[in-house]
Amino acid sequence: MTAHQSLVRRLAAVSFLNAKPLVDGLEDEAGIELSSDVPARLPAALLAGRAHAALCPTIDYQRAGCALVILPSGCIGSDGPTLTVRVFSRLPFEDLDAVAVDGDSHTSVALLQIVFSELFGRRPPLETLEPGGTPLDAQLLIGDKVVRDEPERGAFPFQLDLGEAWKGLTGLPFVFAAWMARADADLGDLPSVLDRRREANRRRIPEIVATWAEPLGWPSDLARRYLENILLFELGPRELQSIELFWTKCHALGLIDRLRPMRLYEGA
Repeated sequence: MTAHQSLVRRLAAVSFLNAKPLVDGLEDEAGIELSSDVPARLPAALLAGRAHAALCPTIDYQRAGCALVILPSGCIGSDGPTLTVRVFSRLPFEDLDAVAVDGDSHTSVALLQIVFSELFGRRPPLETLEPGGTPLDAQLLIGDKVVRDEPERGAFPFQLDLGEAWKGLTGLPFVFAAWMARADADLGDLPSVLDRRREANRRRIPEIVATWAEPLGWPSDLARRYLENILLFELGPRELQSIELFWTKCHALGLIDRLRPMRLYEGA
């Protein structure tokens, strides 16, 4: 057993169904501890040292208080519609005074501002969507709650899938989250472990659906289509190109102060 294999590697990932093809079964790997939370809280776990690697929102690579690296061992993205990153509106998007946004997400909120700026020529003010609060005319929802608590189309007739909008604007897939670590991290064989798990889980989607769909509030047939046909999990050249374009657009809109160059983990 090597020194790296004898150490406990702590991982933090999102708690949604969309992460299961990347993380299901990792708890059975020797020396792996896995915790989960909503996307917006994962960068803090990484920066505080509570995780050696985390499945962070892509925008937080630029916003983090220290330099990070990306592990090309998997991501959560889509090459078109996402199903679970959507704006629901009572009014035409051009007429909105404000949008309530889901505080669980960082990347999706930034993507909303890019899409509205480029499609509609405006950026409506954003307000945090509070549980039980008075609903605004429009809201951005992400994750399992979009399926569990989808607003009625009769009340919200105008709907926009942000992954589909990005694809239409750029011709590229969109990456919402990727594995990241601190730039000074020594992860040993962890990137390879994550690669192997992602590849193994690609062949286990029916089993993953059987385990997780019902507890997370998904119909099984929709969960299987979501994981097999809607999402993408491999971080390839087009996905990396898309991340850099997303950062460039965020910088142009003042959503990030500076542009750090993309750095991939050297041991990967």
